Parts: sequence; C-alpha cells; structure tokens
Amino acid sequence: GLFTLLLGLSAVAALWWFGGKQEPTDEYVVVTTSNVTGLNQQAQVRYRGIRVGKVTDIRLDPEDTSNILITISVTDDLPLTRGTVAKLAYQGVTGIAHVLLIDTGKNPEPLVADHGKPPRIAMIPSLLEEIGDSGSATLRQVQEVMASANALLNEENRRRFSATLANLESASGSMKPAV
Repeated sequence: GLFTLLLGLSAVAALWWFGGKQEPTDEYVVVTTSNVTGLNQQAQVRYRGIRVGKVTDIRLDPEDTSNILITISVTDDLPLTRGTVAKLAYQGVTGIAHVLLIDTGKNPEPLVADHGKPPRIAMIPSLLEEIGDSGSATLRQVQEVMASANALLNEENRRRFSATLANLESASGSMKPAV
C-alpha cells in the first residue's frame, strides 16, 4: 500500500513539475471587421515585440456577425489602457500571424472589465491591408489619368498638334542662324 501511495505522489509531483508554471492572466477581446487569415488559436500575443500571451478563441460576434471576436489571454501585469489597439502582424518569412498590441498613448485610463465581460480592444488595419488599400486607390488614379490623356489626345487634337509642329518647322527653317 505504501508503494502505491508513493507512486501516486510521484506521478502528481511529475505532472506538477512538467506542467510548467502557471502565470496569472487576464482575458481581453480584440474586435475586428477585417480578415484574420493565418491567425489561429494558440497564436502569440505580443506587446511592443515581447511575447505576453496567446490567442484562446476566434469566433464571429453573435450580436453582429460583421465583427470577428478574438479572445486573448495575457499576463495580468500588462499595462493595457483604453489607448491600446491591436494589429495583425506576421512573423518573418513563414508568415505566421500573431496579435500585436500597441499603446497609442491617446487614453492612459486602464482597461477594466465591464459587467463581468472582458474588456474590448479595437484592431487597426495591418501593414498589408494598408498597402493593398493604397495600391488599389493608386491604380484607380492611374486609370483616371490614362482616360484623361486618351480624351486629350483624340484624333482632332493630334491633327492640330501635327499642324502646329509643321508650322514651327517651316518658321524655324526660314530664320537666319544667330552669330
């Protein structure tokens, strides 16, 4: 009986030892309407580049299905404020997505739970989204410039421009060279 008791205590001690230390954490909900491609549960959460937690859940908002709710668990000593925003970032060449928390400094009031619900953090567009949006806007502007150039260089204007060049050539041909 003593052997069984010692074996059981050894198994519990081994589980506690290999289970790792459990840090106290707080939960927050990141809200976005953007795509979260590449983000999965257990993905890292970083604050100014330092790993501070992980993603515990990703789901659609039952109250507004245009929102995606990302539940994150971070260390409880993290100084998150109402000025904190989240951004979807990608790690290295592998493209593994993680949540990056950024304190904008706009509102230093600490984030606190509201009626038992975890505090919400807004997600701002990532660099890739900004590039994609500005790229499509630039493409539209280039298309407008090309349409304007085509309208300006219609058949009649090209004929007039050719006539003007011919007149300039004949006028410059009759001029004496400057000495």
